[in-house]
Amino acid sequence: MMSSLLADWNEYEQNFRGQAWIDWTRDHAEIPIFSVSVYLAIVFYGPGLLDGRKFNLRTPVAVWNLLLAVFSTIGAYKTVPVLYHSLLDKGFVYTACTDPEQWYADGPVGLWVGLFIFSKLPELIDTVFLVLRGRDVIFLHWFHHLTVLLYCWHAYHNRVASGLWFAAMNFSVHAIMYTYYFLMACKLYAIATPCALSITTCQILQMALGSAVTLTSARKFSAGGRAACFVDPANYKMGLAMYASYFCLFGVLFWNKYVVKHTATRVSGPNQKEATTLCGVDLRNGDITGRFNQAIARNNSIGDLKQASIGSNTGKKKTK
Repeated sequence: MMSSLLADWNEYEQNFRGQAWIDWTRDHAEIPIFSVSVYLAIVFYGPGLLDGRKFNLRTPVAVWNLLLAVFSTIGAYKTVPVLYHSLLDKGFVYTACTDPEQWYADGPVGLWVGLFIFSKLPELIDTVFLVLRGRDVIFLHWFHHLTVLLYCWHAYHNRVASGLWFAAMNFSVHAIMYTYYFLMACKLYAIATPCALSITTCQILQMALGSAVTLTSARKFSAGGRAACFVDPANYKMGLAMYASYFCLFGVLFWNKYVVKHTATRVSGPNQKEATTLCGVDLRNGDITGRFNQAIARNNSIGDLKQASIGSNTGKKKTK
């Protein structure tokens, strides 16, 4: 039974033609928009609806992260070799500018690039788990999930040349990252914790390399149009903005978690206070959205004061 399923799957991979999926994403641009709308509602209103309730979802979270780790590992196995050999045989510009239909849109690699695009929808469940468990959802987390989904959907239906770069890099980093999350969910901290620094470093390198690929595509397109580089102008502009913002955000995260905290811990004495903020950033929980969350906290405090005032006035009226 299993061998038959594997044989059918292998046949499907070999005969896969990516244009059908590309056309489908082009015809259903509403899906990422609706998904993002629901996603943001969960992020900003979910905690309030739960009213402080927290669910113990350690086992489902562990299983979920293990599934994503396995999926990402297979995806890296299917995409990285094709990218690597194309780099060796044809060069960097070829991988950044050649029409996907000529080298990676079809076959196993084309299938897994398509699966990579669609995986950005179920990956939103990462955030749902955080909300249900009563964990803070920092700006970097929800901004990353939201923008990656929108960008990837747009890139796929425009059939941009550099898509294999994005898929191969993301699969590779996610294979390590979700394995880390799985180990943490299983309380295997001794194994997982030493990997945290390496994962953040890999994410920063991914953003730097993604920026370089996108910038190369943009320069080639500007010089010779789509004939010189098979990309979409709107897409590479969004890509440059996205990768640049990720690079900065992950850089701040790295600085807060592995430089500032380490330095503060090393030099602080019994009569010294450890800095809790940096440029408005809360260093105590690693949230790189200090001012954003402070604004929300102020609004909530104002709302609480108004409610208290209303309650007080109501009590006075009743007393009279």
